[in-house]
Amino acid sequence: MKFKDLQKLDQDIIVALSRHKGIDRAIHGKTLAQSLKIDLRTLQSRIEFLQRNHCAIGSVDSQGYFIPLNEEERRTGIIKKMKSGIAINSAVDGYMVADINWLDELIGG
Repeated sequence: MKFKDLQKLDQDIIVALSRHKGIDRAIHGKTLAQSLKIDLRTLQSRIEFLQRNHCAIGSVDSQGYFIPLNEEERRTGIIKKMKSGIAINSAVDGYMVADINWLDELIGG
């Protein structure tokens, strides 16, 4: 993947994040989205795309998005992503095994 082949929005995200190298310089998602004049969900979606395409963009809940400077920072971002994946898988598992009449059974309807 080459920078020039990316969508303009993805290029803009990478340029913006290039000013946030290191976890201590992370930028909150809302702030980054506002600076790019997009909504937070679009930002999250585009960052997920970039991550899938081998861009090391880290995130931590309390601080936001950053470009990791070392393996420790990369691991911090990876662990956060893994925890999100586990939470999503747990929710999907619960949804899959839930009885279709769970609401009536729960509230006695």
